[in-house]
Amino acid sequence: MKTKSFISLLCLTLGVFLFQACNDVPAPYDIPGKGDANSIYGTGSKESPYTIKGAALNQNGGYAWVKAYIVGYIPTGDNTSSTISDIVFGTEGAGTTNIVIATSGDSKDINNCMAVQLPSGDVRNALNLQAHPENLGKEVMLYGTMEKYFGSAGVKTVTAAILDGQEIGDMPEESGEAIFSADFSQSLGDFTSISTSGTLEWYNDYSSAMITGYKDFNGDGEKENQAGVTFLVGPEIDLSHIEEAYVATNMAINYERGDLNANNSILISKNYTGDANNATWTQLTYDTEGLNSDFTFKNKKTAIPAELMGGKVRIALRHTCSDTQSSTWEVKKIEVIKGKIEDTAPEPPIEGENLLKNGGFETWENGVATGWKSSNSAGNATVTQSTDAHAGSYSAMIEGSTDANKRLGSTEITLKAGTYAIKAYFKAVDANASIRLGYAVNEADGSIAGGDSYKYGAYVNDITKDTWVEATHEFTLEANTTVNLVVMVGKNPGQSVLIDDFSLQTNDGGIIEGGNPEQPEEPGDAIFSESFANGIGSFTTADITGEQAWNADTQYKCMKMSAYANGTSVKNEDWLISPAIDLGKARTLTFEQAFGPYNKSMDNASQLYTVWVSNNYSGDVTTATWTQVTINYPAESGWAFSDAQATLPAIGAQAHLAFKYKNADGDETLTWEIKNVAVK
Repeated sequence: MKTKSFISLLCLTLGVFLFQACNDVPAPYDIPGKGDANSIYGTGSKESPYTIKGAALNQNGGYAWVKAYIVGYIPTGDNTSSTISDIVFGTEGAGTTNIVIATSGDSKDINNCMAVQLPSGDVRNALNLQAHPENLGKEVMLYGTMEKYFGSAGVKTVTAAILDGQEIGDMPEESGEAIFSADFSQSLGDFTSISTSGTLEWYNDYSSAMITGYKDFNGDGEKENQAGVTFLVGPEIDLSHIEEAYVATNMAINYERGDLNANNSILISKNYTGDANNATWTQLTYDTEGLNSDFTFKNKKTAIPAELMGGKVRIALRHTCSDTQSSTWEVKKIEVIKGKIEDTAPEPPIEGENLLKNGGFETWENGVATGWKSSNSAGNATVTQSTDAHAGSYSAMIEGSTDANKRLGSTEITLKAGTYAIKAYFKAVDANASIRLGYAVNEADGSIAGGDSYKYGAYVNDITKDTWVEATHEFTLEANTTVNLVVMVGKNPGQSVLIDDFSLQTNDGGIIEGGNPEQPEEPGDAIFSESFANGIGSFTTADITGEQAWNADTQYKCMKMSAYANGTSVKNEDWLISPAIDLGKARTLTFEQAFGPYNKSMDNASQLYTVWVSNNYSGDVTTATWTQVTINYPAESGWAFSDAQATLPAIGAQAHLAFKYKNADGDETLTWEIKNVAVK
């Protein structure tokens, strides 16, 4: 008994100690939703702005206030590709398009920092460190969208700020009281998935309520479409004493080929009793700007009609898809908010001059529209000239396919950081066609990685052969970026389409000189040409090593060179040299080339099959000074000729052009065929 009493006393004493110790531990603050998180993170309102941590935890694309300190910027100079780790803490060399904020004015820990985009206007003019180095270290409040910037959590599209007690930009009206709020980050909550056609269901994934009719339903590893009409119906909401209210939805939609509002509908009903088919639903139409190009979440607000106020209602989401197409719809949050939708000042229209010199497809060289031939995989479609034009004399015909999406890709251009608008006109060739406008981001080596490297706008569907249809898309580049402008012709339905009058405009960006090799000056008539249809013409050859040599192929009307002999490839270096050409100014070289046989590696083509120029060649290639010029190569080997193009530098009036073939013993060699050489 004594032992038992002692243990009881010890436990009681220990319990009192632990209870007292726990009272000294603050509420958890590193786990969202636990303890008094609002005091640590803020709520995003003007009265309780997000901290850096709070903004990082709410990267949902919605507008909110953030409060922090200005500590530096991220460089975005010519040919610079930056991330959050490239922060410059200070003002020296600062640009005007961004700042970096942190938890304190002297912080230099990138984990406590966040990049902020400064759109053109009052906010940029007042906050950028180039014009105002005195802002360094100051506390600032910013109103913008919570979304990724420079590859990390950030603040974009800042429309208002408060610095030194002064309000800057367009100050937003504060939101009204939330009558109802549903957060789908963990579950569907009180909402119920109801299928009125098909077997699809809403489910919780990616911290959202989501649905798609396109996935691997049978487990065979291949995705397929399933048709369905599926509701996500919410609980009853009492609007009995409310005069005005609106629905605010934070959502993302992608891959929709039909009408966004019709197939991804926000509905409201006063007489739903459990049967979605028999209820009377009113569609709440939202604006579609920013949707259906990727999975960026956008806040959409739509007013509840007056006739539905003064009673109890249900909010529902209705997803509609067919056995040929489906969107993927993700919804993070739905709220019903008391009051009117605040008016927001419209973004100024993009009205800059057209940056493209051949957007009208009026200039063609050897069957290729000037400025519309990519040197990478951006363009994979067959494109031909058409006299059915929206304006002028010509348009371009992009050949469609039901086997794969086909793309028209522009020449590579390097664009400054900024917001751009692209616009073009389309008409179907035969049956109704479908297109998307966009761009492809180039890697450092000029290639395109694929997948997310292609950035598209919304589908434009049901383009007919009777009427030209305008398509537009806006995009923002966070840093100077080399891109190909792209028109994608969808494999569903896979129909060919005409394109004309393509424009690229910006208010705050532009083309970086030297980053647009094919478009600086539209070429005129050829100053030199040689088809090789009747032999070597005015060219000469120089055989440096090996017994093989360039020779004329009269059957295929080209010059060709191969180092393959007696069943193996042997060491060779052979030159095909032009007569003197006037390169007193930069000119454009075009020719057709083929690399045979089929299905051979093209990985080393840029080292083995090259083009050079010299301003001091006098008959001996080994003593002349040669400069290599960059040409494009086909993605795959084969005997079909493809177009090649290069910019020849201004090196003098008596310059020479040469095609150089060089390989080592045992290399996997190809036959290089060349014809229709022209310099303009």
